[in-house]
Amino acid sequence: MPTISDVAERAGVSPATVSRVIHGSRNVRRSTRERVERAIQELGYVPSAVAQSLRSKRTRSLALLVPDITNTFWTTVVRGVQDVAQRHGYSVLLCNTDEDLAKQLDYLDFVVRQQVDGAIIAPYDSDAGHLDKLRQRDIPTVIIDRRIEGWEVDSVAGDSVSGSRALVQHLISLGHRRIAMISGPAITSTAEDRVAGYRLALKDAGILFDPRLIHRGEYKSSSGKALLGQVLDEDPPPTAIFAANNALAVGAIDALEERGLRVPQDIALVCFDDLPNTSLIFPFLTVVAQPAYDMGVNAAQLLLSRIHSEVSLQPRHVTLPVRLIVRHSCGSQLGSNGRVPLSLPISKEGLAPGVLVKPLSPDDRRSLASLMDGSGALGLRVPVRLSDYGRSDVNRLLQALDHKEPDRVPHVEFAVNSKRIYEYVLEHELEHDASGWRIASQPVTPEDQVEFALRLGMDAVACEFAWRPRISGTDDLEPPHSLAEQLSYLERYLRAAQGTSVGVVASFTSFFQPALIGMGLADPPDRFAEKRGRFEALMDTLLQNQEKVMLVVCNRFGEDLALILVLDGLADATGLCLGDDVFMELFPQRMAQMVAPAREHNKPLMIQTSGRIANALTMLHELGFHAIHPIECDWAEFSGIRGRYAGKLALVGGIPTSVLVHGSAEDVKGRVQACCAELGPGGGYVLSSTGSITDDVSPKNLVTMARAVHQYGRYGSLGQET
Repeated sequence: MPTISDVAERAGVSPATVSRVIHGSRNVRRSTRERVERAIQELGYVPSAVAQSLRSKRTRSLALLVPDITNTFWTTVVRGVQDVAQRHGYSVLLCNTDEDLAKQLDYLDFVVRQQVDGAIIAPYDSDAGHLDKLRQRDIPTVIIDRRIEGWEVDSVAGDSVSGSRALVQHLISLGHRRIAMISGPAITSTAEDRVAGYRLALKDAGILFDPRLIHRGEYKSSSGKALLGQVLDEDPPPTAIFAANNALAVGAIDALEERGLRVPQDIALVCFDDLPNTSLIFPFLTVVAQPAYDMGVNAAQLLLSRIHSEVSLQPRHVTLPVRLIVRHSCGSQLGSNGRVPLSLPISKEGLAPGVLVKPLSPDDRRSLASLMDGSGALGLRVPVRLSDYGRSDVNRLLQALDHKEPDRVPHVEFAVNSKRIYEYVLEHELEHDASGWRIASQPVTPEDQVEFALRLGMDAVACEFAWRPRISGTDDLEPPHSLAEQLSYLERYLRAAQGTSVGVVASFTSFFQPALIGMGLADPPDRFAEKRGRFEALMDTLLQNQEKVMLVVCNRFGEDLALILVLDGLADATGLCLGDDVFMELFPQRMAQMVAPAREHNKPLMIQTSGRIANALTMLHELGFHAIHPIECDWAEFSGIRGRYAGKLALVGGIPTSVLVHGSAEDVKGRVQACCAELGPGGGYVLSSTGSITDDVSPKNLVTMARAVHQYGRYGSLGQET
């Protein structure tokens, strides 16, 4: 059996270098890494898991401590954690603390003895002292669903404040004024956050807060039953009940049944967290649903990224959005006679679909802080500082996409694929980025890409989420990239861009052109009819994955991203691929499905497509796209499109790649000057090249283009030398 020394000898390197390659260290040149990987493959070398564990002092195990494994919310969270862990070769030790501090402390002793690599925990309370067994041993830890005081560690939670506010606002909209709340213990952050949302909704509606209407207990059904008995004894009794979690809601239903009260005819009932296994039977609860699976995925991603990081990471706090799902239990479907005939299965007719709950605005946060006497204060987002003309500024890009005039014409390049150009601008040799190369085939790290944008004054960089067939003529697909890896990769961009005014764009490969390539339909009309079924199936496979990734990305990072970019190829030099009629049958409905998460989060949408797409512009605008990149047409057609779609579609492009390849510096400056003068007025224009920046492009011409934008792109003097 070959050894690590055999691999080192074959590759002409030291065993230590082989070890660094195996463990994914960045401090290895690309050429060296490729030699080592080739030697490993040729020799069939398999690293010893036991030896690796001894050397790395890792057990490839994680601990997950949850309060109630019988609750479907927590079982779904567990599934998310386990799926990510298993994908990355980790085992998960599952511990059920039963909302009991003594059990939690016992399990922490067990976790420490097992020498786990990291822990994810929903703690019993907010006291970080009760987690000292993890902190003192420096075990990487992620707090899930809750918040602790006194220890800054990574955390993932749903938006409890906004979700509770939305539920109570909905009850108020139905005419309820006396709304009771049964909640969890005050020592648990989620319970207090949900009380805060309840109080904020009352304040918004001008309803006086009555503390007697809030009853606190445990997050258990038995507690819900007991608390509701207390609520119903109030005089006068409430007309609606808000249960702070689904276990409390189940207990409340038992108490109501014993009292002979009907939901919703006699009293309305809503709750935080869904009951997926019982949502189709009475009382068909109106709920705010958290993305439980995504919470597990994000928690595992945060933990693994910290375990594997070669640098110290700042604590990260992720708040995922929630959904308001309106059903029967709130009384929204009651008839004028106060009766609603129900039978199984319950009809969904007239029920509103789930609606994404928007996070609190800065004004809402200030209102909440004053309402809670400062104890509920939430951190306010600091707006990005406006920069001078020569510096990057994502605000300028967003203003232009909104058809407003910023300080100068924005500049972006989303497809710089030349290592030598990066090295020319950055003035140092690039290191190979193994993790990034697997995901996006980029020749540069996210950190270097942001620095590249800063040096050229470009206003955004793109993180690519790619999945496409690898070989033309086959519909076989490699497995998609790990969702956790992709989230970690995007997180690197956001960390690198933090405080720089460079925007980060999430860029998604689409389904149409990749499916054409995968099916070998380079000349689409040829034999298309007989391949259409397989072609549509391949499109749908690509679409399903990319829509899922976009949803997770928007839920996690929606507020941090500048915009969403969709990469596809809809046309060629003659017009739309497959012809207008067939294209319109196949494309619009699928694209609407793909970009739905971005639209729900109100993120600007840009599509990057080649060819003549004039016949598709109206359709793209109706699908919600704000910008087209790059427009490939002659100058007269470019100006004509701008006139027809002024105020509707922003145009991105204008600088032919051929000018950057073959033109002189004066040619480049002249083209930039003309674009700024002709296309800049009124906003709605972003300067960019019309193709990928490859090794054929002159590095000096690219720098000349960037500097020319600063020179000729200032509003108030567009096209004039300043």
